[in-house]
Amino acid sequence: MSLRVSRADSLMTRLLLVKPRPSAEDAAGSARKAENALTLSLAFSGARCILQYAVLPFLLPLVGVAVDATVPILLLINLAAMVSIYFSLRRFWTIGYAHRWRYLVVAAAAMVLLVAFTFYDIVKLSAA
Repeated sequence: MSLRVSRADSLMTRLLLVKPRPSAEDAAGSARKAENALTLSLAFSGARCILQYAVLPFLLPLVGVAVDATVPILLLINLAAMVSIYFSLRRFWTIGYAHRWRYLVVAAAAMVLLVAFTFYDIVKLSAA
């Protein structure tokens, strides 16, 4: 890992409120932890989508719960997904993970969608 940091990396470390660790003493273990964090956040986002679009709209009416009751549950799930993505980004920038910029593109797209879903759910909740 190089000690020289690009301006873009420097900006991201300030935005994410992290201090990069320049030493490569446990780079393999840290990279594995970062990849596990990525896998966990993507699995969580996938589970959120399955819950939001496949399970909750069909299962809750079958058990007698109105679909509008799912909005607070979905808001919590969206918030947890956003927090998960943020902390995995922090880990990638802390260790200087090689593929952090690729993940940033995926994370940014997911964050935009999550913010849009959250806004939609808040509007839907306030209209009820």
